[in-house]
This record gives sequence, structure tokens and C-alpha cells, in this order.
Amino acid sequence: MKSVASLMVLVVLLTLAGTVLWFASQAEARMAAAEYALVTLRYERAVEELDAARGSGLLDPIVQRVGGAPTDSATARYWSGDYEALSESQEASLELLRANAEYRLLRSTGGTYQSFVARLDSIAKQYADILQTEPGNEDAAYNYEFVLRLRQAAVMAKQKIPGLDPAAGGITVHGLPGAPPPDSDAKKFKMIVPMMPDERQEAEEAGRAGRKIRKG
Repeated sequence: MKSVASLMVLVVLLTLAGTVLWFASQAEARMAAAEYALVTLRYERAVEELDAARGSGLLDPIVQRVGGAPTDSATARYWSGDYEALSESQEASLELLRANAEYRLLRSTGGTYQSFVARLDSIAKQYADILQTEPGNEDAAYNYEFVLRLRQAAVMAKQKIPGLDPAAGGITVHGLPGAPPPDSDAKKFKMIVPMMPDERQEAEEAGRAGRKIRKG
């Protein structure tokens, strides 16, 4: 009887372990799909995959990412333009994203230079607070200096700051997309295809003069 009971316990434990591992694999698969969606600029899809992966509290240690990882749903929401939801978030781990979101909101709305400068002061303070707790945070340091220089330019201009359409700039998680210069003529560009070794040898021999044979 003891052996049968031991086998039953072992079967139950293995079944539970298999169930947990199956759910973990499903969560990992959704996280991989979310990261793929994020780097391919399908931000809404990334949010959906991550929200689905977080459906079970048991999987929080597996699906949780630290401080703005690429697969984090907050990062996906940021790049999808959901700045208002991020600016209202109170999560300590989202301090940098929250400050970035408030800056994006400010640039999209614009306003008088007085209100623009006042909001820049608030954003700069957020970056300064991050640097006090994380002195090595290069992103916060760069953004802090950038905001201060933008503030100085706005004060010197003393003009109304127009709002900018975030989609018009084409900025993505990879940066600004490349494109030919506006006044360039693409027809002038020529494509050079490398030659095969035998083709290079034939080309070299084609320009050589044959050996002259002396007569007499």
C-alpha cells in the first residue's frame, strides 16, 4: 500500500509540475511574440501579448521585466503613443518612461513659452530625481541636459511653441527612419556588382596588347 501511495503522490506532483511548466512555456512564447511585435513596430500587438502573458499571478516572476525592458508593456504603450496613461502611472519602476511620456505630451500640445518652460522645469526635475537615485543612468542624464537646453532656447525665443504631430516625425523604437536627401536624384546612382574571378581576369587581358613579333 505504501508503494502505491508513494506512486500516487509522485504522479500528482509530476502532473502539477507539468502543468506549471506548460503555463510557463505559454507565457514565454507570448513574451517572445511580444518582443518580436515590438521590434517590428507593431506596438498594439506587443501590448496584447504581454497582457495575456500576465493573466496568471503565478507567472509574474517569469513574465516580469526590470525597469523598461524591451518586452515591457509600458514600453510598448509608450511607443504606440499612449503617453497620457504613462504620465498618470505612479509605479516607481516607470519613472524614466513617465518623464519621457510627459515630454512627448508637451511637444505634441505646445503652448505659450511661459507654460512650455514651466512644464519643462517639471520634467527636468523628474530627470534630476532619477539621477539622484541612479547616478549612472545615461538616458536620464542625456534627457536632463536636453530639456535644459530646450528650455533655454524657449526662453530666448519668447514665442508660442507650436504642437508637433508625433506620427509626422516617424520616430520609432529604432530611431528616425533613413531616407535620401530631399533634393537628390536617385536616377544618378549606379549599382556596382562585384565581378567573378574569371570575369576580372578576362577584363584585365582585354586591355593588353599582344606581343609583337619582329620580322627578318
